[in-house]
Amino acid sequence: MCGRYNVIPNAEAFLDAFDISIGLERLPEVPAYNISPSMGKRITRVPIVRMRADQRELAMVRWPLIPSWAKGQPVSYSTANAKSETMDKKPTYRRAWQRQRCLIPANGYYEWQVVPQQKHKQPHHICMADRGLFAFGGLWETSATEQGDAVESCTIVTTAANIELEHIHSRMPLIVPREGYRDWLSGTSDEAARWIRPSPAALLETYPVSTYVNNPANDDARCTAPLASTHAADRTTPTRHEP
Repeated sequence: MCGRYNVIPNAEAFLDAFDISIGLERLPEVPAYNISPSMGKRITRVPIVRMRADQRELAMVRWPLIPSWAKGQPVSYSTANAKSETMDKKPTYRRAWQRQRCLIPANGYYEWQVVPQQKHKQPHHICMADRGLFAFGGLWETSATEQGDAVESCTIVTTAANIELEHIHSRMPLIVPREGYRDWLSGTSDEAARWIRPSPAALLETYPVSTYVNNPANDDARCTAPLASTHAADRTTPTRHEP
């Protein structure tokens, strides 16, 4: 699964990675170290890259996904992630999988590991070994409210974890390599499906971080800092909202 992630909104890096033609000015100005899905009145908007009139567009949309038929309102079940194995069959995701795939830029994500005899799950930060920008495979959708306003939203596609990560969690977000961007954004569903597989472990770096990240309100570089460098801060920082 992927319920928290981070992204550093560097316009030059985004342009280089995604060849964006439309909407780069919409990129937020500050890093987001601890992105969590919308909850209640708190609305989370995240950058996605999608096709618009045969050009790649950067858009800011809600996370998680609101189905087209939901009248612009969140549904009662989690849509932060879409399982790659079933998204072509689920009414919530089926249309988006066929027609509206996107890339969701990230610099890393978090996963929580159950550790025997440890009270709290241990959070880990997972990123590319070169610490560079990458992209989750995503789906986006538009849902119209009863007033006729369009609400755009997205979900992160997941797959089985690779052998190096499965001891932390059985699932991981789908990471689309650069050579797969064209197929994912504008290819057929069969062409896009070729890229649904766990990311090779050699490309990733994983390390434990402080439970400081457990609180979605904590949004600074301490979230991604290796555990040893944040240990002192943890002793004075309350932790809550553990996934």
